Amino acid sequence: MTFLVWLQTFLYQLKSGELGLVSRILAALVVALLGLGAASLVQQLTRLALRRSDREVQAFLSRVTHVGTLFGAALLALGIVGVQIAALATVLGALGLAVSLSLQDLAKNLVAGVYLLAERPFRTGDRLTVRTFTGDVEMIDLRTTRLHTEDGELVIVPNTIMLSEVVVLKCAQTPSPDS
Repeated sequence: MTFLVWLQTFLYQLKSGELGLVSRILAALVVALLGLGAASLVQQLTRLALRRSDREVQAFLSRVTHVGTLFGAALLALGIVGVQIAALATVLGALGLAVSLSLQDLAKNLVAGVYLLAERPFRTGDRLTVRTFTGDVEMIDLRTTRLHTEDGELVIVPNTIMLSEVVVLKCAQTPSPDS
């Protein structure tokens, strides 16, 4: 019972600003460490919940939940130390705008990758022809799709090309109804 009273007092002092900087930093470190553990747990739970879906979708969504949990823990820890979250959001927004303008091609590939992972027009193992390259899909990432050719070459195709150009999906031969 005394731990709960201590925790309640500590949280009240933390909220009211009565704690010193060292105590706030220690509390922020504890929150950051707990955030790391929570992020790993959330990532594993996401993989477990999506165990019947495609490997690429599992990897993508588990990364998103992991990074999102880490981001939330970092914001909470910074708030405990005394950083104004609204000011930080403003700075991060301006920085994000500058970065997004300078990395438009990368952003296009990321959006195309999310579309490919969600829509699934082709899957790992399918045989594709893109431009002059024919190969089996080895991996679909957020930015690129990897094709393994019969010559043993690895062709890395940006996802914007996969969406903006003609992609031929080689289908297995099916017997005709006459035979």
